[in-house]
Amino acid sequence: MLKGLLDLHNLLRWFILILLLVNIIKNYASINKPFTTGDKKLGLWLMICAHTTFLVGLILLIIKLTQLPAGVSVMKNDALRFSFVEHPVAMLIAIVLITIGRGVFRKNISDAKKHTRAATLFLLALIVILAMIPWATSSLVPGM
Repeated sequence: MLKGLLDLHNLLRWFILILLLVNIIKNYASINKPFTTGDKKLGLWLMICAHTTFLVGLILLIIKLTQLPAGVSVMKNDALRFSFVEHPVAMLIAIVLITIGRGVFRKNISDAKKHTRAATLFLLALIVILAMIPWATSSLVPGM
């Protein structure tokens, strides 16, 4: 079960990265165009995928926390601190940025500002995610 959840978490990561890139490019390319239903739906798919990945990650975190031996200090061990503190907090920040970026269309501002704000928030989320993915310990292709 743990391997399946980890593979799902890794697979969803790629969907988030692709959707972030598509959203960023689309919003920057559409700055002088109206904010369309397609823009809203693309942001919605990104937000759904990001929240689903976060929930799977939380389940993995809880399972791994229950498997830690008694007396282990998470904060003194770099690898454990990254896995149990830094990575989840950074991903929570990225999810918040994605959610705020998705909600920009509700604001009563010009379409150009909507596109700019959404793209900027999505870009910040992308930077946070790329910085905090454990590239060295995770497989590039899920299941491998």
